[in-house]
Amino acid sequence: MMWDETGLSGLQAQFAHELLGRVTAFATGHGQWFVRGVVSAPDRRGFGRVVLWDGRLLSTSIAFDVPLTDEHGMAIPSGDLTGALRSALAGCSEHEAAGAPRDDFGIPVIDASSAVHGFVDRSQFHLLDALQAAAAAFSAPSECDEAVELRLRGFLLLDQATCRVYLDTPASQDAPPFGVDLPLRDEEGSVAVGVTGVHAVLPVLLETGELERMRKDIHDPYCRAVYTLVNWLTGG
Repeated sequence: MMWDETGLSGLQAQFAHELLGRVTAFATGHGQWFVRGVVSAPDRRGFGRVVLWDGRLLSTSIAFDVPLTDEHGMAIPSGDLTGALRSALAGCSEHEAAGAPRDDFGIPVIDASSAVHGFVDRSQFHLLDALQAAAAAFSAPSECDEAVELRLRGFLLLDQATCRVYLDTPASQDAPPFGVDLPLRDEEGSVAVGVTGVHAVLPVLLETGELERMRKDIHDPYCRAVYTLVNWLTGG
């Protein structure tokens, strides 16, 4: 089967979407961890249980019970829970895991309540969480029936504070994508997950021609033009 450029761009978009889920593997000083399972915590209403392992030996598995609501009964965003889980994993010692109660599968279970509530009070996201969230804002699942104004074709972490997403539109046909630089940190320099509303406002800027004022005079081999929303979004 021969693919034209339009078909190949669709395959690239699907590939970028698939790899988004692999950006935020739980990397800590003790190695890299992956999700083995997600279940409801037995006998703990309002708690989810996440089982992590090293991807090689099931005997490395460890489970964390995470509250799904904060101390005021408000739902905790899943992105915050992921960030808190990373912190809980990094702070878990071998001694704590060895002394933890085990479930029926023999997996040690750690209560991550304090880690989650502490994270909610003062979020400390990992840079990879921010990268994944920024790109995911433009990544529609392939089975989505809704019209997509902008489609993610790729993404690249530029430095410790910025990422570039590569986008096109339904009318692009086989044209190369364009790049948009987005901030990954707030005004205080802390990692910020989610560039609020950018996926909604960017099509407007593109349609009205306002985005052209934000063009960068640089060459990027992965796209036809680069625009920056960093100052526009941060007020810098």
